[in-house]
Amino acid sequence: MDMIRRLHREFIVIATAAIILIVTAALSVINGALYILVHDEIDTVMDYIVENGGTVSAQHRPVTEGWLLDGGWMDDTPEFSYQTRYFSVLFDQEGSAKVVNVNQIAAFTAKEALETAVIAAQQGRTEGFFKKDKASYAYTVTDTREGVLVVILDCTRDMAVVNTFLKYSLLFGFLSIVVFVAIVSVLSKRAIRPFIRNMENQKRFITNAGHELKTPIAIISANAEALELLCGKSEWTENILKQVERQSKLINDLITLTKVSEVSPKDVALSDMNLSAAVREAVQAFQPVIDDAGRKTELRIAEGVTAKAEPRFFGELVNILLDNAAKYCDDGGTVRVSLAPRKNGKGAVLAVSNDYRDGAHTDYSRFFERFYRGDASHSSAKAGYGIGLSMAEDLVKLLKGRISVRWDRGIITFQVELG
Repeated sequence: MDMIRRLHREFIVIATAAIILIVTAALSVINGALYILVHDEIDTVMDYIVENGGTVSAQHRPVTEGWLLDGGWMDDTPEFSYQTRYFSVLFDQEGSAKVVNVNQIAAFTAKEALETAVIAAQQGRTEGFFKKDKASYAYTVTDTREGVLVVILDCTRDMAVVNTFLKYSLLFGFLSIVVFVAIVSVLSKRAIRPFIRNMENQKRFITNAGHELKTPIAIISANAEALELLCGKSEWTENILKQVERQSKLINDLITLTKVSEVSPKDVALSDMNLSAAVREAVQAFQPVIDDAGRKTELRIAEGVTAKAEPRFFGELVNILLDNAAKYCDDGGTVRVSLAPRKNGKGAVLAVSNDYRDGAHTDYSRFFERFYRGDASHSSAKAGYGIGLSMAEDLVKLLKGRISVRWDRGIITFQVELG
């Protein structure tokens, strides 16, 4: 069920990331278009004022142009000249003010308008924006035949439209994402329901088939042993018993894997455990297997290493790693087992290594995939079905730890960190 919850979360995260990307792109385009539209209108009005020598004519209104403009209120209403708030200052070639026009604005006196125009002319820029008393203004500095003309336009309402639209569009986008996530959280359960049923059917099939297969395998094993008693051991009876043992282990592994995958880390009670004793016991039990395979053993197990664990699961984990190391170690190689406290003093680090000279080009990222068997490391000459390491990863998750694999100078190492 932990896999189902993880799948559900990933489904929601991916869907949420997609809607955030879409909403962000849409709002960026809309707000960007509005910003360009407003700035084009401001530029059009200021260009019109400059062309009219720093004034606005009541009879002739500017024609709005631009790739986002298709006519506008300036073309359609005679109120344009009365609604446009601006002032202009014309300087002669010596920099003295010739004309100061403040008839169309109330926020500036003639003195303030002149001071502001001087500052704008000294900026070294032909146009720009500034704020005064929470109001927004645009300015332009233009060289004309009569001198330097500075026009300053009140664009507070225009910028307020942009800012207000930005604020409410962001709020709308945020609420849309929240609603979308809520809907996806509910509907995604229905979307993954067939997957859940399929997993449950697979688990049920594996469990039922495993129990059903145990009976004929037990009968085959008993008959083979009876033949050995009657006729003596032979090549054929040994092969039968060997394959029976192999199939029995496969069935047990499948059933164990199914049971482990059904357990949630929340349901596992972890307690302080002496890992040193557990690892030594597991190595001692596996020593005959390692010796029979012609491998050597090298131990570096610190005394008194403890960590939060569950004895049954930890013991099964160590057995899997030892079995894997003994099975895939190079001929005449060494199986190495080390256990030590973590550097921060909390928890433990277990490492099981074996000689593996042909591992330079192996895809280790797939080692924990269920039923994966690499061409080199898991050749068909070795007994196994690619279940053990997948089970090991599930067990480590139940123990709330981490497992990793690495290869360095002919040695492959599986490392488990427990908190």
